[in-house]
Amino acid sequence: MRTLGLTALLFITLINFNLFAVSPVELPIMNGSGGNYKMTDHPEGIFVVEAYFLTCPYCNQNAPRVNALASMFANDSRVQVLDVGVDRDDASYATWIKKHNPNHAVLKDSSRKLIKQLGTSGYPSTYVINCQGKVVESTEGAWGYEEEEAIIAAVEKLQKEGCHLEE
Repeated sequence: MRTLGLTALLFITLINFNLFAVSPVELPIMNGSGGNYKMTDHPEGIFVVEAYFLTCPYCNQNAPRVNALASMFANDSRVQVLDVGVDRDDASYATWIKKHNPNHAVLKDSSRKLIKQLGTSGYPSTYVINCQGKVVESTEGAWGYEEEEAIIAAVEKLQKEGCHLEE
């Protein structure tokens, strides 16, 4: 009986995770022209969020793969690949950006507005979020082939489905 209860709890937890909705945020852009990135500027957005901190070795290991992912979907303005860092020091972001030369937005979330909503507990963590703010795929740690393929498949599925905002 106890096993059944734990299984039910795990199932409910997994269902709730997949239905987890993220409220749109506005975060400072650390590369490019600066300013703030507003998720609300992309109402049909498919967001790939890479949560990281600048000195994390696994996060830095993912950087070229995140760039490759951004390149793969560069022709679809709905796909928004975002590096979301939790560090506070602007100079450290400048050094990181110079080293990795990201081809997508690098955002600063030092107050962890978005990171808290996502429930991030390990770094790097990657989330695919649909236009309704629902997390449809997530990974934790450096990407291997399976993680990368799962992220790509989730984005491609959302591209095919399109955005159906609930009214």
